[in-house]
Amino acid sequence: MSSSDDIKTTIQCQNLAPLKNLSKTITSNSLKIGVFANNGSGKTFISRLFRLTEDKSALLIDEEGKIFTDKLISFGENKASFSFSIIDKTGTTKENFKFEINKGFVPTIPKTEYLYHTFNQDYVDENIKTLSYEKDSNIQGFILGKANIDVSEDEKKLAKIEKEGKDLSEKVKQDIADYLEDNINDIYNIKRLNEYKELSYENLVENIDKPLYNIGKTFTDLLNDYNKIKSVPENLADISPIPEIQLNSDIFSVIIDSLLKVYSLSSLAEEFKAKIKSKQTFVETGMQLISNQSFCPFCEQDLQTEALALIDNYTKYLNDEEAKTIKNLNNYKILVEDFYKKNEQNLDISIKRTNEFNKYKTQYIPSLENVELQELVIIEIQELFKALINQINEKLKSIEIPLLMPFDFSVNLLKYQTIINGVIEQNNKEINNLNFKKNRISDENKSIRKLICNAVYDELFSFHAVNIKTILKLRNDWTTLSKEIKKKKEQQKISKKAKVASTIKQVLNYFFSAKYTLDEDTFRLIFNQNILDKGQTKDVLSEGEKNIIAFAYYIGDTHLKISNENEYEKIFFVIDDPISSMDFTHVYTLCGVIRDIKTILNKIKRERLLIFTHNNDFMRVLASNNIVDKKLILKGNEIKEFNNNLTVPYIHHLFDIYSIARKSVLPTHTTANSIRHILETLTKFENVEIASESIAEYIKINIPSDTKSYTLINDLSHGGWRSEQAPITDDEYIEICETVVKHLESKYNGQVTYCEKWAK
Repeated sequence: MSSSDDIKTTIQCQNLAPLKNLSKTITSNSLKIGVFANNGSGKTFISRLFRLTEDKSALLIDEEGKIFTDKLISFGENKASFSFSIIDKTGTTKENFKFEINKGFVPTIPKTEYLYHTFNQDYVDENIKTLSYEKDSNIQGFILGKANIDVSEDEKKLAKIEKEGKDLSEKVKQDIADYLEDNINDIYNIKRLNEYKELSYENLVENIDKPLYNIGKTFTDLLNDYNKIKSVPENLADISPIPEIQLNSDIFSVIIDSLLKVYSLSSLAEEFKAKIKSKQTFVETGMQLISNQSFCPFCEQDLQTEALALIDNYTKYLNDEEAKTIKNLNNYKILVEDFYKKNEQNLDISIKRTNEFNKYKTQYIPSLENVELQELVIIEIQELFKALINQINEKLKSIEIPLLMPFDFSVNLLKYQTIINGVIEQNNKEINNLNFKKNRISDENKSIRKLICNAVYDELFSFHAVNIKTILKLRNDWTTLSKEIKKKKEQQKISKKAKVASTIKQVLNYFFSAKYTLDEDTFRLIFNQNILDKGQTKDVLSEGEKNIIAFAYYIGDTHLKISNENEYEKIFFVIDDPISSMDFTHVYTLCGVIRDIKTILNKIKRERLLIFTHNNDFMRVLASNNIVDKKLILKGNEIKEFNNNLTVPYIHHLFDIYSIARKSVLPTHTTANSIRHILETLTKFENVEIASESIAEYIKINIPSDTKSYTLINDLSHGGWRSEQAPITDDEYIEICETVVKHLESKYNGQVTYCEKWAK
């Protein structure tokens, strides 16, 4: 049961190889934690993440260019994550880091508060095995101790500078936060903009020399603009474009040619022609009606000879060239007058569009407030049309006289048309731009919010510039004085090489007494007082001794992580199965080294240990001797409290068999081994002198022979593979496990009852 005084350690893994989704908060009295976990449960993956925090970025890409962290991601996934946090007994967060791993990308190494020092097989392979179990003697640097020189006054001054800077920083931070809260934080989605992020205290300090935005509008003006944009009605109609002038240059060429042409006079009497001219339209209409008739359509009288003669003269005249010319000239005049009217209509449309544009930009689109549509000037082209109409009128008076335009009409017409249409085209571009902004008002909204942030940046910077410069000066003063104090403290320095050698010798003495030690000059192993030659170590040591040497080097390497004595209090040991190939006596000794780690390293006041193991005996020694205070088990993507009884292999195997038989857990490649272990234990328990080969006899006596279970169990207990044998199915395994459990229920029911309680 946890209490408010417990340390709370949280581990979270997502798609970290076998750890698909692990989340556990561990409550403990200290940071001395032991975790039991079978191989394949994910413990090594966790240790690798801790090891990568040790500034091991060089290890992220191998010689073939492959990214190391890709193999940490679960099969079928593209990313993984790992986080680790610690809250101490006072509620203070002492650690909180997160690893984000994406396939194909080198991850960013997170900053950690503790200095993690990890022992796992990777450490052995990269630092020790590759050097043939010899220690590199090229160790540079010093550990800074406590200086004899009194720097107390300097440190008081440093503390004063730090306090002044901190107090002023907090005031500026608070003022900025208050300003934002009072003025713009309520603006929709403004906090999501990058421009808003620039309004932070840190950004203002970092960009002291950055030029101001100088928007040209005050914050209040921009806020008014923002409110205008918000007021745009839904489905507000677009402004239609202004139509361009469409003129047919060919027709004007025909008109000009007709003015220059000389036409012949009719042979009819002038008086008759004058009469006809005065009512030419009437005559034409009448001629159309009278065609092929013998009576007058107007008076309905028969047409006599004289009338018919007159009609003939009318017909002759109307077919005459002069009449046709006059008709054409009148049509040309109507055409030019129509163009004149259309230009006036176009001017009216242009004025209307300009008024609409000005209304929209003023009410809704403030970013266009300085944009003006150009005035459409048509006076020149209208005067051109007037002049042409006048010339046509003159020609109608005397079609036999050629008339020459006093200027090049076609050239001037093309010039004025081009000018007017150019103005219309530019105005339509502005109209289209306004429609675009209106129809994508969200973009306009975002743009004005960005400008608001820019204006606020200028205001904040201008208001706080003096304080920010003062803060920067205090920082600079602090840095200068801190360096001076450091120089004074460096007068007492401890050689890292000497500390590493001394610690390695001390650890080796735990295991070997005088058999093995270390030469402090060459860093070569000494075997029975003889310094081993280069490359000889790997041939002299047994496999268990090699792992002992590796662990001794690991403890010695602790000093390489330290720059000054204070950092010893940041060391956090992460140890993954250090006892491979060791005999049991050495396992005890290694546990003693871990227990005495404060004494060995001498500057550590409080141990921080995270130890992983799949070895029952090692876990039992750690737990029963209180070398770890918190005992846990990692299994099936869960971390649970560890029952010390689980350190007995028989119990552990029994749990596996019970889970398969009664809890729907699927068999694994270790199931057969668990069955054999249980049967061996039961056999020896009932007859301590019986040989292991007689397990078959135990099975024969105790397992019903009328089922196939007897044969299968007997075969599995020998652990042999039969090439002619088909694989045993999951259902057959479950049947076998159930048979064994039922046997235990009949003879030792308490064991099954214990499993039932554990399963709950």
